[in-house]
Amino acid sequence: MTTMSTKLQACTCLLMVAIAISFSGAVVDARRHTEHKKLEFYLHEQFVSEPGYPATDLLVASATGNTSTYAFGNLGISEQVIREGVSNTSTIIGRAPGTYQPNMEERTFALYKLLTLQTQEWNGTLVVFSDWLSDAASNEWTVVGGTGTFRMMRGYAINTKAAGGAGTNSITFKWEVFLY
Repeated sequence: MTTMSTKLQACTCLLMVAIAISFSGAVVDARRHTEHKKLEFYLHEQFVSEPGYPATDLLVASATGNTSTYAFGNLGISEQVIREGVSNTSTIIGRAPGTYQPNMEERTFALYKLLTLQTQEWNGTLVVFSDWLSDAASNEWTVVGGTGTFRMMRGYAINTKAAGGAGTNSITFKWEVFLY
């Protein structure tokens, strides 16, 4: 009789745990993540300092002494401005500090950025990573989390060249970020 009673108690306990989990925030979070959100903004990168527009990328370490941007073993830091539009006079809505290191494969980088946005709707930071190909028309980024209104967000981002580039002192990327 005690064996049957113990089994009944164990089943009752498991049933109670299942009910508690179904009413917990974990299930609510799962439902929240089925709603997709899309952000769109422009990241402005400046290669050479100009009046009012300082350079945004800086090589900070070189393991081999080769100071080429593309040399394996180098480490760089960056901090670009995030704006509402493609124009370098459009409203600043955030910043994008990060690091970059060239991969052994030519003209690719391991990139990490904190996309910090401060608008009425969005106030927080997204953490993104990419194996970035410098010659590509667009690159995909993984969104691995965030803070503020981006807390517990996941997703991906696509950046495409919107203005500038080869032969100019700057480049602007359009960012489309898809969150869930």
